[in-house]
Amino acid sequence: MLGWITRYKSDRMMKIWSEEEKFRIWKEIEVAVLEGWAKLGVVPPSAPAELKKVDVKPEEVRQEEIKTRHEVTAFVRTLEKKVSPTTARFIHFGLTSSDVIDTSLSIQIRNSIKLLTEGVEGIEKILLELAEKYKDVIGVGRTHGIHAEPISLGVKFLSHFAEFRRARRRLLIAEEEISVGKISGAVGIYSTVPPEVEEYVLRKFDLRPEAVATQVIPRDRHAFFGMACALLAGAIERLALNLRLHQITEIDEIREPFEEEQTGSSVMPHKRNPILSENLTGISRIIRSGVIALLENIPLFMERDISHSSVERVILPQICILLDFALGRLKLLLEGIQINEDKIKQNLQISKNLTLSSRALSELVMLGFDREKAYKLIQKASFDTIEGKFDDFLSALIHYIEKEDKKTAEKLKEKLTPLKLPYISQIFSRAENMPIEIKVKKRRDIFDPEGKAIKDRLNKLGYDVHDVKVGKVFEIWTKNHRKEIIEDVFVNPIVETYEIEIKD
Repeated sequence: MLGWITRYKSDRMMKIWSEEEKFRIWKEIEVAVLEGWAKLGVVPPSAPAELKKVDVKPEEVRQEEIKTRHEVTAFVRTLEKKVSPTTARFIHFGLTSSDVIDTSLSIQIRNSIKLLTEGVEGIEKILLELAEKYKDVIGVGRTHGIHAEPISLGVKFLSHFAEFRRARRRLLIAEEEISVGKISGAVGIYSTVPPEVEEYVLRKFDLRPEAVATQVIPRDRHAFFGMACALLAGAIERLALNLRLHQITEIDEIREPFEEEQTGSSVMPHKRNPILSENLTGISRIIRSGVIALLENIPLFMERDISHSSVERVILPQICILLDFALGRLKLLLEGIQINEDKIKQNLQISKNLTLSSRALSELVMLGFDREKAYKLIQKASFDTIEGKFDDFLSALIHYIEKEDKKTAEKLKEKLTPLKLPYISQIFSRAENMPIEIKVKKRRDIFDPEGKAIKDRLNKLGYDVHDVKVGKVFEIWTKNHRKEIIEDVFVNPIVETYEIEIKD
């Protein structure tokens, strides 16, 4: 029944969501809480050091849970049995279960995002390489499945590159959104544990305190992460779907890898099915379906009920494991992709230059034709070509235009031949340099009215800074958006908080 776990597993992601890792983080949180209490003089200094040496096995907790029917209580009792009575007395002191569970969950999600963004960056790199390689390969663009206009194969790949980059940005924003914890007691008002302990603990894990917690961290944060994952799954599926469509026998422009010993059918030896891209389509559906449950976790009873727990135990690991697997599979597919350039050229000619109709319409209007008249002439030439009265749309159109004006017919032919796509380089330039606006709030005690410290830091790191606007916040415009701009730039000591706004 759990065959999907072995079939679509990601070892590195499964480690993050393993029980061993969960209980390891729980113990680290409990140790940090003891350290916080020790700093206030409440707990003996020896207590956190003693607990730190303890090793917890999942089977020990599960055995205890048979009696407690409560996972956190079972975990705490397991710890208590392994330390001195003095230390045991203060384990979990002042905490509610969700202080440990929710803070740990934020850490697990954040660690998962780091792996996912790494995977997406790999896909972006390959897609950009493919886009550059096939920038000048012109094929037919299709809308509604029908030949529309000529398009660069490179631009097709570039479209997916841009989407994956947007998906990665959303993950980075989701990482910021989920990087909160809570050590604030049963209903979040610090009745049994002071804010000083929470601040100490969360600082150790590089988390911010949840501004207004209940018994739990609000579930809109987790749903936001789920939505970012759903949109990434959508990006994976759109690419997989397009790869599948290009492998249809009659199209045959792109082929996914097919191993020497591989078979496509148990009864039809000739079959070479696009199973990798089909598989990615199915996995993407599963990921998106799970997000609905995360959205339904947002409304909990008053300060909290436990209805969200079962959903998160299943959905969050499933989404992360499947997404990481899907990114790995997509990377292998793209690395082994085969492009059939001869078939691309053949397919472009199937419609006998009908794909030039929109350009012909614009050119005729520019040459002085009434738009409605030009439209009807082009439509007549198109339908006559489809019906076989002419071998080529351009020949048909020139034939009819010559009856109106021979000079216009000659100029039109010059404009439409040879086939050119003059603005491809501009599209590439725009896609590779999508700007980002970053709003930065200064610390109150720092005087830097011109934002010089931030700007100097950006320039020193090699970022192309276009503008720094000064006000209550700094607005920095730069075309270089990489993960480093979040990790490096804001190490600057004058920065207190920052907020990212994407400006495509």
